Amino acid sequence: MEETVMLTALALFSLLAAVCSIVFNKFKLPPLIGYIIAGIVLVNVMFLFQDKGTILAEEEIISFLKDFGLVLLMFCIGLEINIKKIRKQGSFAILVVVILLPLMLTGGFVAGTLLGYDMTQSLVLGAIISGSSSAVLLAVLKTQNKLDRDHVDMLILVAIMEDIGQVIILSMITPLMANYSAGEMGGMDINEIIVLIVKILVFMVISIVVGLRVVPRIINWISDNVSDEILTVASVGLAFLMALLATYAGLSMAIGAFLMGMMVASSRKAKDVNSKIGPMRDLFMAVFFISIGAEVYPASILVDNIGTILIFFVIYFVLMTCNGFLAYWIGNETCRNGFLSAINLCAMGEFAFIIAAEALADGVIDDGFYTSVIGAALLSMITLPIVSRYAGSIWDGVVSKCPRPIYAACCSLNDARSRTYDRLSASSKKSQKAVYRSMTHAYINILVIAAIEIAFYFLTPPLSEWLLESFGWNQTGWVLMILGMNFLFLTIPTYYMINNVKFLDEIIIGGAKRIANREGRDSNPVAIYERFLNFLDINTYLLIVLIDFLIILIVPNAVEVELWYYAAIIAVAALAILVLYVRKRRQTRAEMAEQEQEDDQ
Repeated sequence: MEETVMLTALALFSLLAAVCSIVFNKFKLPPLIGYIIAGIVLVNVMFLFQDKGTILAEEEIISFLKDFGLVLLMFCIGLEINIKKIRKQGSFAILVVVILLPLMLTGGFVAGTLLGYDMTQSLVLGAIISGSSSAVLLAVLKTQNKLDRDHVDMLILVAIMEDIGQVIILSMITPLMANYSAGEMGGMDINEIIVLIVKILVFMVISIVVGLRVVPRIINWISDNVSDEILTVASVGLAFLMALLATYAGLSMAIGAFLMGMMVASSRKAKDVNSKIGPMRDLFMAVFFISIGAEVYPASILVDNIGTILIFFVIYFVLMTCNGFLAYWIGNETCRNGFLSAINLCAMGEFAFIIAAEALADGVIDDGFYTSVIGAALLSMITLPIVSRYAGSIWDGVVSKCPRPIYAACCSLNDARSRTYDRLSASSKKSQKAVYRSMTHAYINILVIAAIEIAFYFLTPPLSEWLLESFGWNQTGWVLMILGMNFLFLTIPTYYMINNVKFLDEIIIGGAKRIANREGRDSNPVAIYERFLNFLDINTYLLIVLIDFLIILIVPNAVEVELWYYAAIIAVAALAILVLYVRKRRQTRAEMAEQEQEDDQ
């Protein structure tokens, strides 16, 4: 019976997927859509003619094959990521993604909050919409010639970098989803949360630091000493081993397979491995997306959740277009190419399905939310070829009909950006490297601030309860003390972030002065920058207090906090900052006095 069921399932999956893909290929749509539609047809039509026992057996087979296909899919996605190539050619793609991904995550979080979802669900929504599909993107770009080859290659690299970013995001929200599944908003003990986070961090560090050094050498040795067949078997075996280790660490098996793909990609035979397992990957990738569609019912898409599907689609399309355009614009790309590139990124990626499936399994989202994500992703994939085809005409029409004052203001802003890049390019190479390093540090500081706030949001309730049970006193006092700790933790990354801004402005001022001297201008073109620097220098500590207080005030808190709590925090923090400021001023005066004495001698 089991053999018959398995053969029936595989025959239905593969043949139905092939038929649906052929149909959608006629409309120049990627086969991925056909796979999902095949799953919807399978569960809603084929299962009607089977008995309950056969259906349950086939569902178990679907679940098994789904996991198998997920591991191979993520392993092959990781194989496409060449770390050495990214280091040489990916600086612009990295810049785009480090701007785009946090903005998408934040936009999704804000949208989810406005739609009435809790913090974990809103974070999941932001994670789902934060990436694009490289498979759909490649299929669309092959049929159109709106961008030149360099821009197309850069778009593919941006989509790949988004995959890396979504792996990191999924790793970060895994403890939150695990905590959610244990019981809504705080079901896990604080010690269990800390242990889970430590396990994930250790796994990620060992995988990246050790794995990238050891695995490529193993693959290279096998390729040099044994046959290609053994190389393929060993690579796939390592992928499943890494997926298993990831589950032990509390992560999704998808993350483990993806990381192993990145490790193997650094070896000499990465392309051969990818081509060898390609046919098997295609088959089980089809099974994975069929299983995604098998959890969706047409009535749920067309009737029950059509409104939410459209809302998710509009949120994704608007955020990806605006944030993608902004990221390309900041990267000094032309406005037209930036808009065309942003439009071509508007197809939800494979990770949207993976993150949604993980969230559904952990009970973070319900079937309606999951169905809405699938529907919005399908809608984005179907509309992308159409929107991409007319993106150039849309841009030209908007520019021609834009009111002249607004157009002039945009041109002035664009010129200011170009002048900033000119001033930076006028600096020495050493200064330019220092600028990029400083920008990286500033970005890391922003991520640290976000991580601190997320950690305090989820740790405040269990930590305050633990302190109350262990040391007594009262809930209000402990919550106030935790808020104070939150403020103090924020001061460190905020301080370094402000210093990075000061350093960047100094470099820009130096470049502007060099340009002015080169062009023989007597006027000072950077007076406004210098005034801003002086302001930062004088008011650094005041800005730290203001920024940190605004962060704590704006970010939601898991415990109900009265307004006077914040007033107490700001008063204590202002007093501490004032003491530090006075000490620094005295130290500066003492150093100046010593310098004057040395000059006199």
